[in-house]
Amino acid sequence: MSQLSVETQRRPGLWRFAMPNKPRQQAVIDIGSNSVRLIVYQINGRNIVPRINEKVMAGLGEELAETGKLSPQGVESSLKALSRYTAICASLGVTNVSAIATAATRDAADGEKFCKTVEQNCGLKVRVLSGEEEAHYAALGVISAERDPTGLIGDLGGSSLELVEVKKGRLAKGKTYKLGPLALRMQSETITPKLKSYVQNELESRSKLPKVGRFFAVGGAWRAIASLHMAINDYPLRVLQSYSIPAKDAIDLCTLICDPKKRPENLIKSISSKRAASLHYTALALKSVLEACQAKEVVISAYGLREGLVFEGMDSETQKIDPLLAGVAILARSNQRQAAFSRSLQNFTSEILHNLPPVFNGDPLIENRLHEAAFILADMGAVMHPDHRSQIARQIVLRGAYTGLDHAGRAYLGLITATRYYRKYTPGALEEMLLTPEQIERAKTVALLIRLAAEFSGRTDRILKRASLEMKRDSLILKVQSRHKDLVSEGVEKRLGHVASQMDLKPVIET
Repeated sequence: MSQLSVETQRRPGLWRFAMPNKPRQQAVIDIGSNSVRLIVYQINGRNIVPRINEKVMAGLGEELAETGKLSPQGVESSLKALSRYTAICASLGVTNVSAIATAATRDAADGEKFCKTVEQNCGLKVRVLSGEEEAHYAALGVISAERDPTGLIGDLGGSSLELVEVKKGRLAKGKTYKLGPLALRMQSETITPKLKSYVQNELESRSKLPKVGRFFAVGGAWRAIASLHMAINDYPLRVLQSYSIPAKDAIDLCTLICDPKKRPENLIKSISSKRAASLHYTALALKSVLEACQAKEVVISAYGLREGLVFEGMDSETQKIDPLLAGVAILARSNQRQAAFSRSLQNFTSEILHNLPPVFNGDPLIENRLHEAAFILADMGAVMHPDHRSQIARQIVLRGAYTGLDHAGRAYLGLITATRYYRKYTPGALEEMLLTPEQIERAKTVALLIRLAAEFSGRTDRILKRASLEMKRDSLILKVQSRHKDLVSEGVEKRLGHVASQMDLKPVIET
């Protein structure tokens, strides 16, 4: 299977996103050590969106370390859940169903027997993944949601931890460690020096971890820790995908969770009781990995093993499409007319934006990609109530089920979208937390450029092609073909003035 890289990343024309594409359904049933989960995905080209996400905390591997076998109660709960899941898939007409099992079934003496029972009772052929396969698919899930990630990917399940290094989307060989909460619980009921030593020794058992800048955390247990971090810091954008935490802060929080006298019990109550009962083990594992790899940043991935399986099934050309552009096209429900307008917006604004200094780490490529996404979203509020479309469209952009960018990128796109529909929109706490003043001003400029283009063209590419925009000394000049000078309305003059004022320029119309 081909790996993604900066050199091969494919960003097709916007027309590709507007082609009629019938969504397909695919289900993944994940039989883990702690939980049994069903996810039914709606897949539209490159875009992977969970339609149904249901789990049962069956505890299949709870007695594995003591008996070497699966928990009888866990087997019963799992079989009941699997029977329900197959009924749901049949009712939805989902014919592509993958059933996988991980560490508990893989290690249990009666794991093969359990798989045969599942097949007899539910008609599901269970694929038992090796530790390396588990690491590989979890990493593919991260790649499906992040653009050319570099760092260390870690997927914590009930019984095991899988780690794999990734460099610009290329994966190294994965390794598995017996560091899941069920495995740690068998070593000690509480966090002791002996347990800490066991974790460190296990991590060093297959050579030292690579030193990386970013650690990508996969798995519900680590997402629960990220949710706590959001709650403690009153973080305003409760989207776990690509949520970033400085590694030092994550280590401090994990230290707090591991201390029964200091852990924030009032917040931990918000987590499911089964998850909360083992939270100190998951915190110890995260803290130990971060210290071992010396990461500077933890990035949460809501995409993992199950999404990796779906991603692997895509053709190589589809895999190379930018996940951000594919995702916002679905979010905006782009059709061919909207795609053509978006493409014309790029051409209309390109000279202006090209001549402005980059405000995202000095890299114009970051902004180009964000602006391309903003242009795809430029007409998304057309059918919304005019009194509320600014706020509604902003909320959809902020919390939409798409990937491929960080939270600062979401805030930037949300601000452009809000201002595009309401010129006087005032940035709030979220924008001030995640964006620099320069980025906020740039978002306003882009939004006002979109407003000007939309007003002049009636949101059509055919008319927008009849004008161009350029900066010359202290002026912002809208050039309109002389035979089309009647297209310049009072509204166009007003919106040109708004953009020019934002850029400290004089508005000029040439026909």
